[in-house]
Amino acid sequence: MFQVTKEERQKYKELTKVLPKILKDKIKKYKFKKKDFMIWYKKKELFFDLLIDVKVKSDDKCYCTAVETIKPLWLDDLLWDLLKMETNKETPLSLRTIGAFTVSGAELFKNETELKEWTISELEEIIDNYLEHFYKTVQSSSICDFYNNLENSIYHVELRKALSFIYDHKYQDALDYLLDKGDGVFKNGDISINSAMREYCKNQLSH
Repeated sequence: MFQVTKEERQKYKELTKVLPKILKDKIKKYKFKKKDFMIWYKKKELFFDLLIDVKVKSDDKCYCTAVETIKPLWLDDLLWDLLKMETNKETPLSLRTIGAFTVSGAELFKNETELKEWTISELEEIIDNYLEHFYKTVQSSSICDFYNNLENSIYHVELRKALSFIYDHKYQDALDYLLDKGDGVFKNGDISINSAMREYCKNQLSH
């Protein structure tokens, strides 16, 4: 698995085992929600999520990692409208963080902290810091932070950009952007997302 000692392997196994329970306990004071491996929070029309993980990297050291993202609720709503999956809007909000047909938000924060001793107490301290950071992110962020960080991560960047153009009624900009982008990452039946976006933009421009 890794070039680590038997003791470190055992410690890593223990860390991954206790991580979900630690997160479940520690998010209560912030009133964050948790679904599977994702922590999330809705503030008015903005949706935030946080992924905290423990991993041993190629340097054989153990790290706790965190990634925060932000997106407006309309991002998934528009995706679902275009893919003819409107009923998803009526499902629990947690679908927006773990659902297969959802758009990943703009990345606001990414960090990794080494666990020098591979201990649970270290892990808890790091998680405290990450949750406090996420709380401050939620309190201080606005829709501007979504637009300003739209291209921070390459994952789903095409979707974020194209859907944002459409939401802002910049239909020609969306068509120009999608010109060489193929079918896109999502397909529902015979509807591919990029084709659906192109067709929608052309219809809007013809009115």
